[in-house]
Amino acid sequence: MRRAVLLFALTCCIWNAPAQTAREDIEKNPLLSAGKYFAYQAPATAQTAPPAGYKAFYLSSFARHGSRHLTKEKKYTEPLQILWDAEKAQMLTPTGEKTLKIATELYDRAKGRYGELTEKGARQHRELIQRMFRNYPEVFADGVHVDARSTYKTRAFLSMAAACVELKGLNPKLNVTTESSNADLYYIKYENEAYEQQNLVHMDSVYRMADSIYIHPERILKELFRKADFVQQHIPDTRKFMADLFELHGISQSYDNQQGLDFLFSQEEAYDMWQRNNFEWYYEKGASPLSGGHMYYLEKNLLNNFIETADSVINHSCKLVSLRFGHDTNLAPLATLMGLNRLRTETADWQKIADTYRTYQIIPMCGNIQMVFYKNAKGNILVKILLNEREATLPIKSKTAPYYEWKAVKDYWRNTLNQIALP
Repeated sequence: MRRAVLLFALTCCIWNAPAQTAREDIEKNPLLSAGKYFAYQAPATAQTAPPAGYKAFYLSSFARHGSRHLTKEKKYTEPLQILWDAEKAQMLTPTGEKTLKIATELYDRAKGRYGELTEKGARQHRELIQRMFRNYPEVFADGVHVDARSTYKTRAFLSMAAACVELKGLNPKLNVTTESSNADLYYIKYENEAYEQQNLVHMDSVYRMADSIYIHPERILKELFRKADFVQQHIPDTRKFMADLFELHGISQSYDNQQGLDFLFSQEEAYDMWQRNNFEWYYEKGASPLSGGHMYYLEKNLLNNFIETADSVINHSCKLVSLRFGHDTNLAPLATLMGLNRLRTETADWQKIADTYRTYQIIPMCGNIQMVFYKNAKGNILVKILLNEREATLPIKSKTAPYYEWKAVKDYWRNTLNQIALP
């Protein structure tokens, strides 16, 4: 418990401190190196009060599912098979034996549940909705319709269920409806293989280059195995083996009281592995010029849904809360398409990607975007956007930032959407 409290405090300090490098972030809190597997931590800082006379009236969100098991059995068994073979051959060092023990624990926890939500993941969403309810009580007033929708994936649906059951307990007079339908896939989990093939045509060569830059397994192999001959005969792809172990280390955060493999990776190795994964997300879902600079265009329909739903609420004076539950593959490009926190920054310099793009700040487990709308007596409307409950910036002039004129935000987004033509 004491360790958990300390790590929480470290995380809050890191995310709310003056700007610092990703390396400094991860040195202060190694858990961040898990990137997309980083278990969600809420900020401790207070939010900026709205301008005088403005009151919240509508909340619209998209949230990634909570912490989960790895999605496929082979993500566990492929590295484990190598460790099992080494154990039989008496080739494991004490560090190798410890690694095998922890990897086996993780595998046992996930058997038959691949890709599913963990208990910790469900709790993350219960706690998130509690904070939303506490921060914006006027939005969740009696009789308000809470329209919750998720993808058909079990982990997303159960995240939605956890949040909605909790919310109904907080205010039984809310009208909460849930839906998980293929009819919503065109915006909540849109896919376009033609666009991806067009822009990711060099993926294999790009990733080979990334692996050669960031993944250096030589030291770890010596830590795990007694003889180099075993490595040469049983591990055809040593970089993949190291990456597989690092993925197991990351997913260990999905559980309470589960040891990870932090003892195995040096500080530099953990940072490099994070950089490799961070590069992958920037390349496949961000503004990387190596993939055309606009992979985030794929969230056109999701952003349009945010705009149209908000305008409908405003134009018809609806009492509504819009909750959407999905995946990191949509959350990351959505945040970029929205233009949050300079995420649209393009750079071909691999060392500068992390200046603006850091997975642990964008897509942790239970990662979320919240748009909170405010109105004054004159009917003027402001919106504040939160990325993982932290006030986000937009490239829009505003005397009241982080509160922005809704019309200015909508115009900025519409101008972007009008430029998008997908195959």
